[in-house]
Amino acid sequence: MAALAARRLRNLAATLLLLSGCTHIAQLWFVQLDGIALLGALLGVIYLLTSLGLAGRSRFSLWVAAILPLLGAAAGVTVLDKGEPAYLMYWHLAADVTAAVLSGSILVRTRFVEMD
Repeated sequence: MAALAARRLRNLAATLLLLSGCTHIAQLWFVQLDGIALLGALLGVIYLLTSLGLAGRSRFSLWVAAILPLLGAAAGVTVLDKGEPAYLMYWHLAADVTAAVLSGSILVRTRFVEMD
């Protein structure tokens, strides 16, 4: 995989996590404040930090970006099963899974290659 293509995929994953993190935090103004909403906002802050890490060259940030959004999506699916989802829940699920797949594909394809 060319370094430029890997960088573009990494930037796309970083952008998705950045937007997802911002919407997780912004969702506090539209839902009832409870423990689940506050945990969602905390997850949004972690997504913002992860997107900052994806701007660099670290493989650790790729691992975090591949695993953490999948855990967030799994938690989102359990919230969907409990009742009425928030408006942004489907966006969060799509962005989380897409960012995790992009990060995982970069990890698999550049397993033994130096990052740019």
